[in-house]
Amino acid sequence: MHPYSNLPAQHFWRTFVSETPWRELPLGGEAKFQLQGDTKIATAGSCFAQHIARYLAQAGRSTYIAEQPHPLSAEFGGETDSYKLFSARYGNVYTARQCLELLQQAMDWRPMIEDFTEQDGRIFDLLRPNAVPNGFTSHAEARADRVFHLACVRKMFREADVFVFTLGLTESWYHAEEGHTYPVCPGTARGTFGPGVHKFHNLTHAEVVADLEVLLEGFKRVNPELKVIFTVSPVPLVATHTQHNVLVASSYSKSVLRAACGEVEQRHGHVQYFPSFEIVGHTASFGQYLASDLREVTERGVSHVMASFFSTFYSEKPRSENGATRGTSADEGLAAPAEHTRTGVAEVECEEMFNQLIR
Repeated sequence: MHPYSNLPAQHFWRTFVSETPWRELPLGGEAKFQLQGDTKIATAGSCFAQHIARYLAQAGRSTYIAEQPHPLSAEFGGETDSYKLFSARYGNVYTARQCLELLQQAMDWRPMIEDFTEQDGRIFDLLRPNAVPNGFTSHAEARADRVFHLACVRKMFREADVFVFTLGLTESWYHAEEGHTYPVCPGTARGTFGPGVHKFHNLTHAEVVADLEVLLEGFKRVNPELKVIFTVSPVPLVATHTQHNVLVASSYSKSVLRAACGEVEQRHGHVQYFPSFEIVGHTASFGQYLASDLREVTERGVSHVMASFFSTFYSEKPRSENGATRGTSADEGLAAPAEHTRTGVAEVECEEMFNQLIR
């Protein structure tokens, strides 16, 4: 007898991976907590995180939307789609540091960051360059909307039951004088790049762990009952600013994020890691969930991720918008709204795409 003698099948590669079809593997494992139909779930993170909110809504789950469009926007045909991507209108939050700075501003633990740019006669918020796609008519309107936005974020963190955060990148850009972090390099999606102002930084494992720990400490101050689900986006970098090629740089970024989430999860009983990254990107999946560019995730892959999410965190089966019961096993899968797919590829709003060199 030895320490491995009586371990269950899931502890061994042959019995758990080699002898079981990929879509039948319970990759989510045993969750530390379960979600109910009325659980208020707040979502944030990289482009891939947008799928979580959409699938939860489709399945009749209680995705918490803290920031709603003004009634006049809907009445008179104003833009409202940007309010549906996440629980608040912050757009993609790619790094743990960006999320931490968002929490600190929302709770008045640091001054509100004002970093606006003028483009084509409109004012844009560089911390939300595409989250408000049409921009603002003036700096005063941009500031007022940012105050309102942070109030909604504050309400979200105080009232949510669960916060699902999908980490996407370690590569980041920050303001050299003020120190705040951007979701994307200024001059790509919006604004003008300033070499002396906008600086690149590739977060280390130690830095990501530290940011996540401070983030969790902040959550505890704001909402002691809040549970947290961390996941890592399986989508590789669209471009890198390091000295390495984009494939090697992607490997570094995802490895750091995955390791950091694993280390932090082990310390906290209210924190759960969910393997979106592994379901789509592991070699055992044989690349079946990637589009022809080997980067974008197909709708079939997103369906597997979300079916596994439901089977991991819910004891009851989800219901579709028409009330019909849907399966929760990864083999059954779930269908996404047709308007969010094209040729089998799941579509999302992604500022990082502006880093792509157009030839």
